[in-house]
Amino acid sequence: MEEYELDSDTKRREALDHDLNSFVFRPHQTIRPRSVGTKHIVKSIAMVVWEDITAYARVEIPDDFEIFRLTKITVGILWQESKDYLVLVQDYDLSNRGKGYKHNDFHIIPRGAVKDIRLLGEIEL
Repeated sequence: MEEYELDSDTKRREALDHDLNSFVFRPHQTIRPRSVGTKHIVKSIAMVVWEDITAYARVEIPDDFEIFRLTKITVGILWQESKDYLVLVQDYDLSNRGKGYKHNDFHIIPRGAVKDIRLLGEIEL
């Protein structure tokens, strides 16, 4: 059998596949960051099914509004809960621990709009 050297694109693809496979999230598993020496917090990862506010313009008013209702699924870090709302963070900038204006993305979902919450696991930030 002849040995051959993999080209650099193949090596990069294999390295990417390895990294992606090592980041696969399994339910009820705590994902741990690679940084060492910093204080970390553990947050739940949740899937929230909720009904969004719906508005239409220049549309004939229908007899049945059910077909116009919008139900959403949002998955993220369950950052905060109160009796009135919950906050899901989809993008969290690890380089600045979520402070300052960076690449953070979150939803504030009123409790009255929530149909279902499923906890998928935990993440250590």
